[in-house]
Amino acid sequence: MKMGHLGRGGLVNAGKAGATKGASAGVRRISRRDFLKVGGAGIAGAALLGVAGCGGGGGGGGGGGGNTLIVGYDQEPGILNRFLASGTALAVTSVTAGILQPVLDITPDLGYAPLLCDGEPRVASEDPQVIEYTFKEGLTFSDGEPLTSADARYTYEQIINPDNEIASRIGWEDIEDFETPDERTVRMTFARPYAPWRDLLGPNYPILPRHVYEGQDFNTALNNEVVGSGPFKFREWRKGQSLTIERNDNYWGERPALDAVTFRFIPDSNTLIASLESGEAQFIYPPPDIGLLERLEGIDGSQVLYKAGVVWEHIAFNLAEVDNLALRQAIAYGINRQQIVDELLQGIVNPLQSWVVPEQEPFYTPAWERYSYDPDRARELARQAESEGANLTVRFSTTADNRLRETLQEVVQQQLGDVGITIEIENTDSDTFFAEWTVDGNFQMGEWAWLATPDPSQTILFSQDQIPTEDNPSGQNYYRYENEEVTDLLVQSDRTLDEAQRADLFRWIQEQMAEDLPLLPMYQRPEYYAFSESLQGPDVNPSLASPFWNVGTWRFA
Repeated sequence: MKMGHLGRGGLVNAGKAGATKGASAGVRRISRRDFLKVGGAGIAGAALLGVAGCGGGGGGGGGGGGNTLIVGYDQEPGILNRFLASGTALAVTSVTAGILQPVLDITPDLGYAPLLCDGEPRVASEDPQVIEYTFKEGLTFSDGEPLTSADARYTYEQIINPDNEIASRIGWEDIEDFETPDERTVRMTFARPYAPWRDLLGPNYPILPRHVYEGQDFNTALNNEVVGSGPFKFREWRKGQSLTIERNDNYWGERPALDAVTFRFIPDSNTLIASLESGEAQFIYPPPDIGLLERLEGIDGSQVLYKAGVVWEHIAFNLAEVDNLALRQAIAYGINRQQIVDELLQGIVNPLQSWVVPEQEPFYTPAWERYSYDPDRARELARQAESEGANLTVRFSTTADNRLRETLQEVVQQQLGDVGITIEIENTDSDTFFAEWTVDGNFQMGEWAWLATPDPSQTILFSQDQIPTEDNPSGQNYYRYENEEVTDLLVQSDRTLDEAQRADLFRWIQEQMAEDLPLLPMYQRPEYYAFSESLQGPDVNPSLASPFWNVGTWRFA
């Protein structure tokens, strides 16, 4: 399964409604007037409700002129081809979500729903495993040409082509027969069972037009412009400034209300929020920050949506650099994760105890719970690591200009300094961090987040054959984690169709990885959407489908 990383500040299982501390909060709206009426609880109490909105004037109804929506976005994508290893950032999916469409969409409740297919895909056979789906009638690309099963086959052929720098072929490489018996039907026969097969039909793998890209170099053809079947089509990309999509008049579905959507790239969080305050932007997707919810709720003429989900922020170890287990354990025991979430996120979420989140039952187990804050144990382990030859000075890197992450670094630096470990902070821009530093192993300790699909499979992140190398530059095991037994069980989990048996495998894998400690989970990242009260349609989808999963239905009142 390919994952999308959030260079912006976090990663993504939509939460259940709830108002208790640490629960995944449901999406709610309240007016600014009602917000101020929250008696006794004040700001903190409102924050626990999950979402607040702000009434009043301002914000503007007309968008960026006429019927154009201006989106303030903190990251600019490097390329637009989300299939490639260099195109896995959420920003890529966000700006192309209105253009490219997959067979199945991911819904806010972390389910799968038919998008291009006519009804749910069918398990035609279990031995061998055969998955079959039928495209809806009348599908077209933005140039008016029909979308058929031949386009699905072309897309499949690009994924399995070894000359293409595909982010992940996991699952696809198990397909031994890809049939298109007619123009609307696709039949995939697997050589061996593959449990997370729905991921292959989801947002990571939209259907591409064969007639547009056939004969071109797939590694470059979609980098700067894309053609798809969605409600919008590509207009222009002004590098370093903005990217605009416009209404697709050949759209097979309901005609979008917006004429165009312009993404303005505003990396500074304060400037991003100011763009909504001034009316320059009508929708922003700011990274979590200290006091963010309170500030967003104070913007007149806007509303705020909030949801916590399967966005797991974590501290990663490069095991090729930090290879001493006692040192990693000292760091884990020396970081007070509860203090971090209480102070940085106002206790809205709890410390995360695995890379599987609690909502992903029955696969979750709190394996990292063993690393509760214990400074005495951390000092003891640090001394042991030093006696074993480990250097107690560690370089900690993340994406620059992200206040929440950089503040977390400073807190960790102080906490670990108290137990005898020196943390040196060295950051860079998100594009360099994800396209170069993580891939090349140019970090010792890092902080980033992964955006998950509904299925918990993470073979691409932790299997030892997914370490980036010259022969496999698209591998996403940036941890350089090598455990043959874990790798075997990850593969086995992908082959196990029985849910109970698969859950047992996942729980064992988590326990073993907590012992090996290639990473330290931090928290489920809250998602915030803030937008003009005149804009209708946004629905928090904390998954790799991106905030713009349903942008075709957005409209100004």
